[in-house]
Amino acid sequence: MSVFDEENKKIKKTLVKKVRTMARRDTRILHLNAAILSVYGWQMAIPTLIGIILGRFLDRHFSIPYLSWTLNLIILGAVIGFFNANHWVKKEGILKRKDKK
Repeated sequence: MSVFDEENKKIKKTLVKKVRTMARRDTRILHLNAAILSVYGWQMAIPTLIGIILGRFLDRHFSIPYLSWTLNLIILGAVIGFFNANHWVKKEGILKRKDKK
């Protein structure tokens, strides 16, 4: 065997390792993004659902002709959920995180 054949084998092994590592990293990033989206979604959905439940209760028991408690509390719940989810993202530092080598 020549020196070039040995070098080609080393280069091939190195490239195969890098491709496998990149494939694993892409899979991990995909799972991380899915987890982030699900947590973000739940943090938006729970306050909105609480607003719906509380608004329906208030509409049944304390009805005011020109005011819809349900609609107002849905909007309030969505706003609270949005700020809660954004606070979580900032606290975890997810948007600024970079892979360290």
